Amino acid sequence: MHKNNNPTQAILDIFYRLTTIPHGSHNTHKMAAFLESFATTHHYIIQKDAFGNILAHKENANPKVCFQCHYDMVCVGVAAQNLALKLLQTKRKKNGKEQTWLKAQDSSLGADNGMGMAMMMYFMQQGMDAEFLFTNDEEVGMIGAKGLNIPIRSKILLNLDSEVLGEITIGCAGGFDLNYQSEFTTTQIPLNYHYYILESQNFAGGHSGLDINNTAPSYQNAILESAHFLHKISQQHASKTPLFVINWKGGEKRNSIPMHSKIIIASEQKLHKQTHEFFVLKELKEQHNELLDKTNEIFLQTPNGIDFTILYRFLTNLQIGVLNTTGKSVQNSRSLSHISFAHGNIELAFMGRANTNTLLQTNLDNLKTLLMQPQQNQHKESIQIKVSEYYAPWEKQDKSINTTLCRAKDQSLPTKHTPHTLKAITQQMCLSMRKYTQSLGITPKIVELHAGLECGILLQRFQDMGLTDIIALSIGPSINAPHSINEEVWVESAGIMVAILQDFMGKL
Repeated sequence: MHKNNNPTQAILDIFYRLTTIPHGSHNTHKMAAFLESFATTHHYIIQKDAFGNILAHKENANPKVCFQCHYDMVCVGVAAQNLALKLLQTKRKKNGKEQTWLKAQDSSLGADNGMGMAMMMYFMQQGMDAEFLFTNDEEVGMIGAKGLNIPIRSKILLNLDSEVLGEITIGCAGGFDLNYQSEFTTTQIPLNYHYYILESQNFAGGHSGLDINNTAPSYQNAILESAHFLHKISQQHASKTPLFVINWKGGEKRNSIPMHSKIIIASEQKLHKQTHEFFVLKELKEQHNELLDKTNEIFLQTPNGIDFTILYRFLTNLQIGVLNTTGKSVQNSRSLSHISFAHGNIELAFMGRANTNTLLQTNLDNLKTLLMQPQQNQHKESIQIKVSEYYAPWEKQDKSINTTLCRAKDQSLPTKHTPHTLKAITQQMCLSMRKYTQSLGITPKIVELHAGLECGILLQRFQDMGLTDIIALSIGPSINAPHSINEEVWVESAGIMVAILQDFMGKL
């Protein structure tokens, strides 16, 4: 990799290389090897731990800042098949300025957190005296951060996983993963019934924290929307006999909004075919129709199903979506990420998020209460609830910090030797950011993110190592629709971020 005098293009060149290396969560060994090779080539010393975390730094250095990102990605669409990505660029104008946006065709892109990686690697190309921490398996429960066993020397931790240029994040949501299982009594489907498959299409998916309040139809939960669509069909059903659900599968990743849902249903009478932007209803002319998954064994014996109304009432009572807000900011939410139903057995997966410890615990307790409520035809003793992940939110370290801090005048801080307090460091970041975003019509602002960042967990890990005075901020280039096939990154925003960070570093 050669040096490039154009930072934006240099970052893009690195990112292109990263997209060719598989690095989905739990499959990051090739990316880890590449990062180690890159660091040593550019004369950085490497430290690793048992969880796959990598720290690069100069020998005998005295760094002031540790840049941090995760090196795994959410694989949706083509990326989930470990196939080569086809990258597409589009040009747009905003505030009179041309912007370049990059995405992958029919696939998540990996700009989350690949652009953060590329920016850090660009700094390494330049020989910057800083620490560079690459954490592993963030997207599947922040596994690397939770197990981190490498101390840093820097007093400032800059996470590069935020996704809006101009935002300075000083807090983020915590979360939990909950899995639910139960059994229902099923009914044998009469032989003269008609069989149908209801399948979703054109849903975008999206990040279950950042996009949970997106009102666009394509960003809704495909599992729940399938339930609502089928409910409308059942309401139009002239017969008094119910629609029976035989099989239901939906969802992709635990931390993404579901885009796929497929329900196999049985009906005493023929259903009217319907044209819909988000659903296709197809009749199975025979039990072993090619539309069924090859592995689907539900028709090897007389099929059984459950009255759809039972599942509909159950799912729609679970309060999925935004639970609490402050102004326009989501503070508490709950996402249904997976469903599997067959032979009377149902499995559900949820991800809850909240920006305070109190809200997060309330979210979890309320969900458990709702799931324990008895349902019609349910074997109550079969209910199993398991919380597989629980991590506390990163609540801001200084409660006095608010959005007015970014409106301070340039003279409010000395140009050198910024005091080592969160308030002073945040204000200096505001000044550096405003210097490079004002001409773009972007005003820096301080936010608390409704998504999982590693900062809170990392600060706790450092504290466990005796490092109690580290300050953390999170910033990053603009990325839309992470964790989905619509993921895209504003390319120039990465170059702007580099300029901001260089200015910030020069004032420390």
